[in-house]
Amino acid sequence: MKSNLIYLAAILALSAVTFVSCDETESIPGKYENGAIVLNEGSFGNSNASVSWVSYSNDSVINNIFETTNNRPLGDVLQSALKARGKIFLVLNNSGKVEVVNSTDFVSVGVIENLYNPRYAVEVDGRIYVSQWNGWGQKGAVMVFDISNLSKIDSIPVSNGAEGIIYEAGRVWVANSGGFGLDSTLSVINPETSEVETAIQVGYCPKEMVTDAHGKIWVLCSGTTIYDANWNVIGSKPSSLVVVNPNTKSVEKTIPLFNNQHPSHIDISPNKQTIYFGGGYGFNGIYSLSIDATVAPQTYSIPGYSYGFNVNPNNGDIYSLEAPSFTQAGNLKVFSSDSSEPKFSVSVGIGPNGVIFN
Repeated sequence: MKSNLIYLAAILALSAVTFVSCDETESIPGKYENGAIVLNEGSFGNSNASVSWVSYSNDSVINNIFETTNNRPLGDVLQSALKARGKIFLVLNNSGKVEVVNSTDFVSVGVIENLYNPRYAVEVDGRIYVSQWNGWGQKGAVMVFDISNLSKIDSIPVSNGAEGIIYEAGRVWVANSGGFGLDSTLSVINPETSEVETAIQVGYCPKEMVTDAHGKIWVLCSGTTIYDANWNVIGSKPSSLVVVNPNTKSVEKTIPLFNNQHPSHIDISPNKQTIYFGGGYGFNGIYSLSIDATVAPQTYSIPGYSYGFNVNPNNGDIYSLEAPSFTQAGNLKVFSSDSSEPKFSVSVGIGPNGVIFN
């Protein structure tokens, strides 16, 4: 999800210049270390997903780093990414594949193909677990691959709309978002047997999860808007934060959020004491609360319509992503954890939805 002299020389050459693209095709070891990797999903059906690299030390950015490095397009709808064992796994939803690159120079080292609406990935003991929705009317699944040769190991059925996925307390946890329908469960997979041990009821449409300082799992349940057959709004399911004890596999706390607003993303501070949630289409603001809180915050910490966001685990900076449309470049704004004014802003690719830190 990530310095040598060559890397430092490359940064000095960039200075404060912002690049829309890069003409270099040679591999430079370490070129894309010490920077944020911005995931740009692109516009659906146009195979224009891309990746941007943003320096930690200044506002230098290089866009289209996969395409430039590998001389081919990345694919259609970059949903998420995982950094594991020196590689970055780029999950492409509409292309039904995972592109695998070296984390240092973004050179392609393989592709996992024949997936069906893949969403997120996690690494466990040399295996990659990929959640996928599957097709309309089908339940989701978790696909398992060997990280060394990318061969398929298993396919584990779960519930509807398999979405966020994490590893905690010896188990793989899958948030079943509902996909094309409605779901309110977490599937708990034993990686030794590749079987679902239990399903835990949480809030409506669980999306993403983080683990706090006490080892508890926080689940962002986004809720959903309900439509009739003509796509008229007829109701809404509320959003919530649900805290699960992974040892007892039970819900310990539920914090109601909004009746008709649906945040899509969650992340946590480096010390794992502060939860951040927000982002997603049409949702205004990024909110924060202590892991000891029992009620939701009344006001946001960072204003604006973020399509996605992530927290830098090294210094706590919040990387907020704006997608003004899906035909033009998006923006990245970087905030300190104690300020609602951005430190800097740069232009990235189309539809930026997330960041991993390399």
